[in-house]
This record gives sequence, C-alpha cells and structure tokens, in this order.
Amino acid sequence: MNEHIRQILMTLQELLDAHRELIRHANEKTEAIRSENVEAVSLITSREKKSVQRIVDLEQTRLLQVGRYTVEQGLRNMRSLKMEKLIQMVYHAEQKLELQQMWRELSAAIKELQDVNTFNQQLIRMNLDYLQFTQDLLLGAPEDEVTYHRAVQGMNVQRASRYNLKT
Repeated sequence: MNEHIRQILMTLQELLDAHRELIRHANEKTEAIRSENVEAVSLITSREKKSVQRIVDLEQTRLLQVGRYTVEQGLRNMRSLKMEKLIQMVYHAEQKLELQQMWRELSAAIKELQDVNTFNQQLIRMNLDYLQFTQDLLLGAPEDEVTYHRAVQGMNVQRASRYNLKT
C-alpha cells in the first residue's frame, strides 16, 4: 500500500473518531438542554471546542498528506483537492475501496452531527422563547410599561430585551 494513502486513511479514521466524539457531546448536550442544566451545557460546550480544534488540526494534516501524495504522483497545484477527486486519482482498487468506505463513513458522521446540532439549536430557541413568554406573563408585555409602570412607580426600570440571536 502506498505510504501516503495509508497515512491519509489513518487521518480519516482519526477524523471519523473525532466526529463521533462530537456526536456524543451533542447528544449529551441535548439531554442537558432538556433538563435545563446550564452548567452541563457549558461544560459540554468547552469539551466540544477542544474536539473541534482537534478536527481542525487533523484536517490540516489530511490536506498536507494529500498534497504529498499529489506531488508523488507528479501533480502540481492541487492544494484544494477534494476527497472525491483524490479517490478518482488512486489507481489501486483496494486503496480506492478503502478510501471510498472511509469517506462514506465520515460523510455520514458529519451529516448526523449537523442534524443533532440543528435539533439542539431548535431546542435552545424554544427554551428561550418559553422564557421570554414567561417573563412577559409575569411582568406584562413591554408595551404596557410605556404608559403606566414608570410614571406610577417613579422608577426607571429597564426590561430585559429579546434575547440576541445570530440568524
């Protein structure tokens, strides 16, 4: 087996493991969000950041290894080579099949991670909407404050505005 292909396969396996670890973190975060455990969400988020940094480092390693392989094959300026193109370039059937299998598994893990993260974002948005609704019920709608509350109480009370979301 070509040494560069073997190294690429090992890096892809490490990337797959790192993405599966992120999926575990995301599932833990789902449970923490459901149980409204803010401390657990914060702890899991810090673990996710470490995993994401590991993935970034592994991706850089993979790109370097692919670059070395393309140089070995006599190709130049292939820095942004996609995995599909690399798989097409490999001549040995066994190596090609291994790369295809690993790439399919990694793609499936990335898709699953995206789905779980989307679900978590929706859960958080629903929790924030519920909190805003509860606040409006307890304190009255923000429009009501303009006419009575400040004038009667003589206080300059500022209500918390809608949560700040990046959309």
